[in-house]
Amino acid sequence: MKIKNVKEKIIEKILLFCAVSSIGIVLFITFAVVIEGFPAVARWFAYGFGMTWMPTAEQFGIIPYIFSTLYVGVGAMILSAIIGIPCAIYLAEFANPKLRNMIKPSLEMLTGLPSVVLGLFGFVLIVTMIARYTGGGPGVLAAWIILGVMSLPHIASISEDAIRAVPHELREASLALGATKWQTTVNVLLPVAKPGILAALLLALGNAVGETMAVIMVIGTRITPPISFDPLQSSNVMTSLIAQEYAEVVRGELHWQSLFGVGFVLFVIVGVLNILTRQIVSRSVSK
Repeated sequence: MKIKNVKEKIIEKILLFCAVSSIGIVLFITFAVVIEGFPAVARWFAYGFGMTWMPTAEQFGIIPYIFSTLYVGVGAMILSAIIGIPCAIYLAEFANPKLRNMIKPSLEMLTGLPSVVLGLFGFVLIVTMIARYTGGGPGVLAAWIILGVMSLPHIASISEDAIRAVPHELREASLALGATKWQTTVNVLLPVAKPGILAALLLALGNAVGETMAVIMVIGTRITPPISFDPLQSSNVMTSLIAQEYAEVVRGELHWQSLFGVGFVLFVIVGVLNILTRQIVSRSVSK
């Protein structure tokens, strides 16, 4: 018994060390981003966030990048939700168990695909099709489609779990009152599962906003993206800006600080989305 207790204590300490280490890594990354990017962020708050990114003229305006990042992320989330939520409804309420056990693992396999592979697929196929049928090319629409595919497993899987978590008594009560299965799903299950579905949408938005490689390959490399709602225009986002220019800057210069400032702003955006997701989930659980 004593040996067993000693082993359990050792395992407990190892798990505690791993948990504390993960927190420490996050804090270290946060500290590094804040320290390096604070001069640029302070400059933006003092003189404005600016509309033009031109390092040669020491202009580092990030408003167009914030707009394009959110525009691309929200568009990808909407495209993914159009497919993901109906898919979740079907898997949760209408699919037979055998078919569900085939579809859901296949859907979740998308999360294991490297983003560079999806980006290559998007560049070779999606961008080519857009150019053939619309006259466009690399741009926002291609980024929407690729990021929508990447976000699909998050929305479908989490939404399906939220729908299946609705108490079975509510289904039985609705059916007993004469409602059809579809009426029960729309009028009873979806309203109850709404917080979980909304959390899935926010999680997918955070995933789309933080994606880098796939976006670089399909959105174009336009410096200072236009504030436009045209999905066929080439653009640029905050993650691709950092990836494209990081190797060209000198440590400590304003350009270096500005790139870390962009990373800090992106960090805040994703952090706010995660906090909102946790708040939604915690409120739904408390209810």
